[in-house]
Amino acid sequence: MENKSGMLMAERRGAVLLITLNRSDKRNALHPDLIAALNETLAATATDASLNVVVLTGAGSAFCAGLDLEHILTAPPEQKAARLESVLEIFRRLWTLPQPVIAAINGPAIAGGFDLAQFCDLRLCAPTAVFGQAEINLGLTQIMFPLYKIIGLSRAKELAMTGEVISAAEAYRIGLINHIYPADELIGEALRLAETLAAKPRAALFETKRLSRELIEMDTEAAFRRMNAAIQERLRSDEHQQTLNEYLARLKQRT
Repeated sequence: MENKSGMLMAERRGAVLLITLNRSDKRNALHPDLIAALNETLAATATDASLNVVVLTGAGSAFCAGLDLEHILTAPPEQKAARLESVLEIFRRLWTLPQPVIAAINGPAIAGGFDLAQFCDLRLCAPTAVFGQAEINLGLTQIMFPLYKIIGLSRAKELAMTGEVISAAEAYRIGLINHIYPADELIGEALRLAETLAAKPRAALFETKRLSRELIEMDTEAAFRRMNAAIQERLRSDEHQQTLNEYLARLKQRT
């Protein structure tokens, strides 16, 4: 399904939603219409009881080149501020979406494109992908959260302060990327992973994502209390009892 502007495609595959940034001629730079379409799609996804996992990728040879500089340079200050808020809302939605989000990074992920990737839960990429927080080169500051939680504060500072562009191999080495796949296998692998996640008990999957988001903000004791409460809740759930019964039934069949 394509949105009215044609800048975003959303394709349902069972319980998985494949979202594709569709401005390949502009390296999928975040045009205002693309920003609006992505926000709208993510908002609808959050309340869709039939969707369990999201895969986010880019059309053509790039994942996302960040904000569309042509529009940023020509916009008056108040429009720039509003546009920034809209982009930040995308990042908030990715971070707080109930469904896990897998980034399939098919090419360069620069500035705002880097941020799109870091706010996803899992990141897969092709060997041709490169990553950079280039904002400092334009006199801007970067979004270092949740990056420093993912790769550590020292490495996050280095990327932010230097604006260095790193390779897929380096991104994997520092823990930014989960897996690297050949370009022609990337989407297939991302969808396979998405289907694996989508087949898990839905409430437990969503709670795992929520816990992973909340725990990094807590001190040790608060984290242990929160984890205990979550596990206790899951132990009392019908979903847990059902999946446990199914598991025990499979065990009996093997004996």
